[in-house]
Amino acid sequence: MNRPSKFSFIDESEAVRRLDIDRDTLLSFVREKRLKAYPGVGKGNFYRLSEVDALASELRAQRGVAAEEAAETAEAADQPPAKGKLFDPAYKVHVRLQADLKWYDLGDDELRAWVREMTADGYTRQRANIMMVVERLQRLVALMDDAVAGWQELKPAQPPAAPQPPAEAE
Repeated sequence: MNRPSKFSFIDESEAVRRLDIDRDTLLSFVREKRLKAYPGVGKGNFYRLSEVDALASELRAQRGVAAEEAAETAEAADQPPAKGKLFDPAYKVHVRLQADLKWYDLGDDELRAWVREMTADGYTRQRANIMMVVERLQRLVALMDDAVAGWQELKPAQPPAAPQPPAEAE
C-alpha cells in the first residue's frame, strides 16, 4: 500500500507511478475530467493526492475484475493465474538512473586510475559488464525517443493574445 504523504499535491511522475499508468493515459484522464491537473512552475502539472488515490482505487477495482476474469479463463485452461507485480519497474529504472548520475562526478583522472589498477583476469568480465550497461542505456534512449514521438502534450489554457499594433511603414 502507498505510504501516507504530508503533501496534498503530487507531481506528474508520482501520479503516473501511483496510478500504474503511462503519461498519455494520465493526460487522457485529465481530458476526460476524471482527474484535475493544477499547473506548476514550468511545464509540470500537479495533482491533488486525494483525487489520485481515489482514481487509483477505482482503477484497482477495474483491474481486479479483469484479473478475476483472467483467472477464470486460466482456470478453464488449467493454467495458474499470473502473479502480481512484486516491485514497481518504473521506480526501479528511476532509482538506477539516479545512481548512475554519479558517473558525472568522475573525471578522466579517476577513470585512468581505475584502468591502471585493473587486472588481466578482470578485463573480460568488466568490459562485458560495461558493454551490457551501454547497450541497456542505448535501448532506454531509443524507447524514450519512441515515446516522445507519440506524446500528446497537455497545454494549460492561455488567455487570448492582445492584438498587435500594425507595423509602421518606412
